[in-house]
Amino acid sequence: MGTLSLDKNGDVVTPQLGSTIFHVFSEDFVQEELRERQYEVDGEIENQIAVDSESIKIKDAQDALAKAQTDEQAAEAALREKFDKDKLAELAEKVGINKQLKEYKELTFDRLLERFSDKPEPPKPSVAEIIKDLDALKAIPSDPIYPDDVGLVPSDNIYLKAIEDSLGRITSPSSVSEDIKKKIDDHREFYATGTNIVQDEHLENCPFCEQGISAGDPKAIIDAYVEYFSDAEEKHKNELRVFFRALLEKEATFKELENQLSRQKSRFDTLKSFVPSQKDVALDDGAEELKNLRASLFTLKDVIQKKADALTAALSMPESNLSVNITAVNDLIAANNSKAQKLTRAVEKSGEERRDLQRKACAAFEAEFAITNWTDIETLRTLLKATIAAGTALLIVEKSSPSTDARTRVAETFELLLKDFFSDKYVLDKDKFILKRGTCEMTRGPHRTLSDGEKTVIAFCYFVACVHRKVEANSDYRKLFLVFDDPVTSMSYDYVFSIAQTLKNLSISDQGEVSINPGQIDGNKYLRPELLILTHSSYFFNICLTNRIVDERKGAAFALQPDSGIHKLVRLKEYVAPFKEQLRDVYDVAKGRDPDHRTANSVRSVLEAIGRFCRPDKSESLSTFVQHLAGDEGIAVKSVLINSLCHGTYYEETPVPGDLKLACEETIVVVGRFAVGQLELIEGAADTGK
Repeated sequence: MGTLSLDKNGDVVTPQLGSTIFHVFSEDFVQEELRERQYEVDGEIENQIAVDSESIKIKDAQDALAKAQTDEQAAEAALREKFDKDKLAELAEKVGINKQLKEYKELTFDRLLERFSDKPEPPKPSVAEIIKDLDALKAIPSDPIYPDDVGLVPSDNIYLKAIEDSLGRITSPSSVSEDIKKKIDDHREFYATGTNIVQDEHLENCPFCEQGISAGDPKAIIDAYVEYFSDAEEKHKNELRVFFRALLEKEATFKELENQLSRQKSRFDTLKSFVPSQKDVALDDGAEELKNLRASLFTLKDVIQKKADALTAALSMPESNLSVNITAVNDLIAANNSKAQKLTRAVEKSGEERRDLQRKACAAFEAEFAITNWTDIETLRTLLKATIAAGTALLIVEKSSPSTDARTRVAETFELLLKDFFSDKYVLDKDKFILKRGTCEMTRGPHRTLSDGEKTVIAFCYFVACVHRKVEANSDYRKLFLVFDDPVTSMSYDYVFSIAQTLKNLSISDQGEVSINPGQIDGNKYLRPELLILTHSSYFFNICLTNRIVDERKGAAFALQPDSGIHKLVRLKEYVAPFKEQLRDVYDVAKGRDPDHRTANSVRSVLEAIGRFCRPDKSESLSTFVQHLAGDEGIAVKSVLINSLCHGTYYEETPVPGDLKLACEETIVVVGRFAVGQLELIEGAADTGK
């Protein structure tokens, strides 16, 4: 009738309901449909039932639908099995994916069909490429050599503004002779050091040759040296020399920078080959930027040299901007450092990289499976469309058939069953849709006129008639499943037997005609509906079993029996005689055991059995037997309480334990009066502990 699919990994529950139509006779049905309406049956029935007048067309349409469904289900099952098998082989075994990964659990054949309405493009990367990337991750060295960060080029020690001012400043030449200037320029440090010594220490002799320098030519020459070093020309030249040396030092720094960039790139290229997300990332070697920087530095040095040779001429800064070139190099260094840091983090967190690859593998597998099996997927979709089309065609054929209202069918079936149970005592006025007693309306109303047993029978008849309210087309009658939850309560044995016979002989034709004529049941045109009967009454159970209302030979009879604190369903193939168990229950409560949910039914069953077999002339009903006990036997049994003791009776308050215990004591008195031997057996079993 249906399936319940449980997917533990995906945490998904999928119910697939069949086409069965359940119709349940229960206390709820009686309460809602009759008791609350004071047994005025509801005539507001508006649904229409499609009549299968064109049975050949419908049969053909049904066969076409069945074939389409079979073909679709077979194609889907094969493709679904292949998907699950490939998913396990590709992802779980080759990729080594964690099966608890969300993307893996969500990867289902149903989702694939929803996701790809058109054939997808090949995924990038493919599953094979992802597997190679995962293998590369596994090869990461245990102690990898990471690319170091390269320091930025400082520009604060290159005084470009000061250089520019120096180049543009004009300095008059010193009055010192050109020969002395040339000698000093050729060996400036030598002459500068000696001059400083002579000046600072006020020496009388030369610090080198020790000849006197306080008079004559030596003094004049040294005075010329001192004068030169004090002139603006020399100071300007010295300033340019400082700038020049600074640029030379920077030139050496740039050479080391080039080595650092080369080393960083080499380590980066070696390590990135292990990390798939970084394998296409590249560091810039900075060749162009460094070339521009060196050229700019060379040009600036050249201008400084020219200025030193011509202080009387104002020179401009070269067009190549050293500051701009340094900024370009620093931007390159910062970008490379960022890439190197990202690679380092990726290596350190390779587990995250592996999970990302596994997620990509799930998406890639889904697309590749769709591409590889696209022909089969399109075939499945074609079969699905064929199934829908066949279902629609069947519905059209059914709906196009002549239709009739369900109200008329309910009335006809209700009338049929009432006549079978009551002859002409109670009839249905089909126009007014009310119950009558013969030809007269019940002035006090059905709820006050009918006995409890009659109410139950009428409820049973109305329930069976209401099958027409559950269907939409004649084909639905074969889908009916009738459930009877204790259909016999508060009624005489004649009614119990009649209900059992009705259940046995009940059949419904393909055209929706309800029959209780056993001769019409042929298994083709007239079929017995599916039945499930639930009861607490052992008498009714045995009637159903012995009259094969349910066929015990096919294992259709069960009992719910206690076993070590739990209840179990047990197959039954023989007559049930629960009288002794019920009497034992009543006896135990009378002797002090607390009553339970079984006690009330046991009391009623024991009294009914005693009356039926010991005084059948006084036991038309339980009430009659109770009246006989009070009037002729002097045994007072609370008949009002007894009438509320059977399962299925509707009441607002349940009997209290004290009343149930008193009912058990009174019942034991009745058994002692009419069947004392039964008590002796019970008492004997109690004494021996059996």
